[in-house]
Amino acid sequence: MADRDNRTGRGGGRRREAGHSQAPVRGTASGRGGAPGRGPAPGPAPTSSPMSAAGRTPKGAAESPVGHGHDVVYGRNPLREALRGRRRVHRVWVQTGKAGTDLTAEVHGWATEAGVSAPSLEVRSLEELGVLAASSDHQGVVAEVDAFPYTPEGEVLERFDLVLVLDRIQDPHNLGAIVRTAEVAGAAVVIPRHRTAVVTAAVVKASAGATEHAAVAQVRNLTDFLSDAKAAGFWVYGADASATTSHYDHDYQGKTVFVLGSEGEGLGRRVNQACDVVVRIPQAGRVGSLNVSVSAGVLLFEAHRQRAGKATASSDDQAGGDSGARGAGASGDEVPGGGVSGTLGGDAR
Repeated sequence: MADRDNRTGRGGGRRREAGHSQAPVRGTASGRGGAPGRGPAPGPAPTSSPMSAAGRTPKGAAESPVGHGHDVVYGRNPLREALRGRRRVHRVWVQTGKAGTDLTAEVHGWATEAGVSAPSLEVRSLEELGVLAASSDHQGVVAEVDAFPYTPEGEVLERFDLVLVLDRIQDPHNLGAIVRTAEVAGAAVVIPRHRTAVVTAAVVKASAGATEHAAVAQVRNLTDFLSDAKAAGFWVYGADASATTSHYDHDYQGKTVFVLGSEGEGLGRRVNQACDVVVRIPQAGRVGSLNVSVSAGVLLFEAHRQRAGKATASSDDQAGGDSGARGAGASGDEVPGGGVSGTLGGDAR
């Protein structure tokens, strides 16, 4: 394993591997695909959608009951974690019939467990719940909650020594799975403000409610954030399948940032160049790459494994009477986080 202190410095002498950079995908200058000053090209009328632009109200129906500036979450685990988390749950809609009656009892039980007052509950048909959730995957329960509280980027650098930066991750299910893994690993997540999935009800559902406990920051410019992270003492490791050095070859026991690129394009050129080291995850099969959420788990828990081993070694030294050995410190010897009910491999409902 490479020694962090003996690596070449950043800047012009930063350790780089050949062939890592990848040209960014470029679009049209206008971003609209038409000539400047012209309206949209003529074509067939847009197909009718049952949802309004807000994504919650059917055409011709009454205005959405969701309050201005509020969000919705749907599904059993997301609601349970919302009651345990930072956002206020304003009200809950449950399906009609016996299933709704059972859910009502469960919601009251979750609120009691969380030590909060039970929100008001209203009964709705499955169709109405589908409209409120903008999804059929609501499991008979939808809730109105405060808007998602993103963590300030400065707070991420102060509170965390393990950070996962995502470069243009587009799929909300991937983002949700990554946030779930990061929360269990005790890592913060950083995303750009544009050209990326953001925390929505679908992301909350995919995370099994982990978003309600995780630190997720939005930043204007990823390369600027990486520069600030370096100034704060972090080492930045980009993940790229074409890299020549394995992720096993490096030391993640200090302040560490992992950077993962988009599902189809990988790391952008400037983000790639901002990394201190680019690593690959060794593969034995014939498929070209891992899903980005799986890659996140591999990297985060390799860092955790190293830190847990360091803590165990320190504890053994102390038990043997080595007064000069350091204790476990902040790295600990068990999986950090733990805000989400259930296990990492459980059913994400």
